Amino acid sequence: MRPVVEIEGVVRRFGSVTAVDGVSLAIAEGAFFALLGASGSGKTTLLRMLAGFEMPDAGRILLDGADITRTPPNRRPVNLMFQSYALFPHMTVAQNVAYGLEMERRPRAEIRARVAEMLETVQLLPLAGRRPDQLSGGQRQRVALARALVKRPRVLLLDEPLGALDAKLRGQMQLELKRLQHEVGITFIVVTHDQDEALVMADRIAILRAGRLEQVGTPREVYESPATRYAADFIGQMNFLPGHALPGGLRLPDGGLVRVAGEGPVQGEAVAAVRPERIRLGPGENTLTGTVRALAYHGLDLQLQVETPAAAEPVTLRLTAGEAETAPGIGERVTLGWAARDTRIFPA
Repeated sequence: MRPVVEIEGVVRRFGSVTAVDGVSLAIAEGAFFALLGASGSGKTTLLRMLAGFEMPDAGRILLDGADITRTPPNRRPVNLMFQSYALFPHMTVAQNVAYGLEMERRPRAEIRARVAEMLETVQLLPLAGRRPDQLSGGQRQRVALARALVKRPRVLLLDEPLGALDAKLRGQMQLELKRLQHEVGITFIVVTHDQDEALVMADRIAILRAGRLEQVGTPREVYESPATRYAADFIGQMNFLPGHALPGGLRLPDGGLVRVAGEGPVQGEAVAAVRPERIRLGPGENTLTGTVRALAYHGLDLQLQVETPAAAEPVTLRLTAGEAETAPGIGERVTLGWAARDTRIFPA
């Protein structure tokens, strides 16, 4: 089955700066796809090329198999939802949602029906007569989403759609966006720098760095099996232990051995990587000893930072709320253990 969007070797330069450097992606019909990266990674430039606001210097973009690389924005069956929402303050909710259809000169009966249907989908029909300044931040976000979806685009592009919301509302709207995308069945492509947002909402994630792809995969794949050290460090928390790679593991500077399941994928100077939640108090296939230097209570878990001879940076581990009741205190000596299968080795 052909993907709905195909990006083939796309390059975009701004003077001497290459913002997007040979990116190729295939995005499936009905997917919730996230472009994830830090500032300057090229994710927004890539989104703007999909929308038609930027033209690539090389490569091409296909939609349903048709080349749209040079197609103007108003002739592409895609819609872009901005972070600012850009609602018209003098219009009601219903008028804001209807605006795009009116510009297309759709019949009034069709406009009324489609606006009502979309406001019902985003659960705002009772607020159809209100203006944007009478709505909460989450409600304004849903109005902007309804306005983008009412035109029934083949693809909806979202540029940091939750960036203007506070942390609690952002968490609620992540699930709301995921529900709406599943309900309407339209392909969503979202740009975000928030790793948690991408993990919660997306079916697949592309991690970008300096205009290039680091990794593409499901949330579980990019979290559990990062392809590069950068991907491992960018997604979630990660402990890195430097050393020398050997068959089956890594030799630490203090002489200890960190084991990895199977053969080590690299040779020479390397780092072993392990997630904080994979480490437990007590010995394991891999074992370190050290001294607790800091505690951080987060409600659902307790984070410990343990100073060890294995690395300059403290090793971080997470204990569950139940385990936290008997957690060691600052200054106590502890033993840390984790499984070989939870270890990744990357070139230094």
